[in-house]
Amino acid sequence: MAVYQQPLNEKIRLFMRLSYLIKRFNKHLEDPTPVNCQAAIMVLLELYNLSSRLDVKNAALHVLDIQTQAVRQVEGMQGVDSTRANRILEKLDEKSKRLYSFRGQLGQQLKSHNFLNILKQRASIAGGINDIDVPLFNYWLNKDEEERVRDLKGWGRPYEIAFEAIELLMELIYQGKEESEAVAKGGFFQATLNPNTDYQILSLELDESAELYPEISAGKQRFSVRFVDASTLEEKGKQIIEDVNFKLTLYSF
Repeated sequence: MAVYQQPLNEKIRLFMRLSYLIKRFNKHLEDPTPVNCQAAIMVLLELYNLSSRLDVKNAALHVLDIQTQAVRQVEGMQGVDSTRANRILEKLDEKSKRLYSFRGQLGQQLKSHNFLNILKQRASIAGGINDIDVPLFNYWLNKDEEERVRDLKGWGRPYEIAFEAIELLMELIYQGKEESEAVAKGGFFQATLNPNTDYQILSLELDESAELYPEISAGKQRFSVRFVDASTLEEKGKQIIEDVNFKLTLYSF
């Protein structure tokens, strides 16, 4: 099945972007050849750009705090598994403390880093980061594999800590789900959202053989889905006119 997810607020969108980048970063480090280390550097620069524009750390701490309060409010209620609630509280507290241990925004430690600043300046030039124009980059690529990996892990460590906190929050979100089978009549579907539920993510599952994709528009009260023909990538697709069966899942804390 092909899965398409839509964050329903900007904090979750930010978390999903950071998670996507960190997973790419770690994937490149699994086989740290010079080519993969260069790819990891490019992802690291994306992480830096993301964290320099948006306060990832405080956004994560804010949601961690909200969820801590929410769990504390229900942990003593009848029918609530107190052991599980305590485990969740311990994890939330651990992630919060680790994030608090870093002063300032994520990536702040990279602002005055000579090597990375050189690469940041070259990143806006097509093909600008290479071993010809940047001899220091050539020197770094020729270091031992273990040294390159140690450097990359050190530079990316604050983002890894934020990622661990975000992964916990996403785990809690994915545990609260409402699933249903739906049909988009003539390629279009719309529905209202329960105002009493704090929805975070909307997810659609389609047959992966279907040559179409969803365009999702979502707000706090309602959402709509338009299915678009994807049989050709050369031209802009049009909304299909056939009915589309899909699985709809709404995730909430």
